[in-house]
Amino acid sequence: METDFILSAILLSGLAGLAATLGAIIGWLNKERIEFIGAPLRHGIIAFGGGALIGAIGLVLVPHGVESQPLWLATATFLIGGLVFMGLSWWLKKRNTPIGQLLALMLDFVPEAIVLGAVISMEFEQAVFLAVIIGAQNLPEGFNAFRDMQMGSKKAGKLAVPLMALSPFVGMAAAMLGLFVYESNDLSLGMITTFCAGGILYLVFEDIIPESHDEDCGLFPAYGGLLGFAVGLIGYGLVG
Repeated sequence: METDFILSAILLSGLAGLAATLGAIIGWLNKERIEFIGAPLRHGIIAFGGGALIGAIGLVLVPHGVESQPLWLATATFLIGGLVFMGLSWWLKKRNTPIGQLLALMLDFVPEAIVLGAVISMEFEQAVFLAVIIGAQNLPEGFNAFRDMQMGSKKAGKLAVPLMALSPFVGMAAAMLGLFVYESNDLSLGMITTFCAGGILYLVFEDIIPESHDEDCGLFPAYGGLLGFAVGLIGYGLVG
């Protein structure tokens, strides 16, 4: 494996993960220093993150998974992913541990970073565009994950930014996995992507969409969801 591909995968996945950390820092600044993001925009960002996640499911994860596995297996892993994260969400809520949006972020980021690593040696341009799109998704998702945790409990709030600071390293590890272990059409990678897609979709309907609504915020938040999906649409147009 050429050193250039390894360094490029590390750099691209690290920068994409850093966007999630930056989103959490923006959330922390908005809460602790000066509230420069008002309620309508805040709810719009939450909806944007939800739209970006749905875009990732519909335009990246599911199509990739269906290409590399039989339809029955893709459907089974998708539904199992939803069931697993329904159970996990129930368990976490019983313990008042608000990390649903952090889980959604990682379920989106990790398989996409694996795919980035898997394609970088074959289609470098595609990997660059994918990193840009992942970063654009991760920024609002990092903001949402921070807000989710800081609203849940003091302990979770204190851990939010340090946990999000690990995002670049998670991305690097996932990209290395894709580079050295998987090929872009690998059956097991396809199963991972559809499993994660099912988990993400459950968490979007369970946590993100309900939080994006507020009767005092007008019509803007719903359009934020469309803008988030548009990020995925642009990415699909560029690299699909």
